[in-house]
Amino acid sequence: MSRSSWGWHPNKYLWNNNGTWWMRVQPTHEIYKQPRMAFSLKTHDLEEARSKRDEMLAVNQWPLAKR
Repeated sequence: MSRSSWGWHPNKYLWNNNGTWWMRVQPTHEIYKQPRMAFSLKTHDLEEARSKRDEMLAVNQWPLAKR
């Protein structure tokens, strides 16, 4: 898989900071990009972090930048 492809992977938008999972996204608008936003998912469990990320993406319906 090349670095230039933007396919989905299980941990997309997630990162582990000293044992706590965070989500970082950059919503886009038709005209401009918003700054990146970071949210603590307040969990040490990767499966729970993925579930919380999926829920946040579904609820907010953010059009996301490819990062």
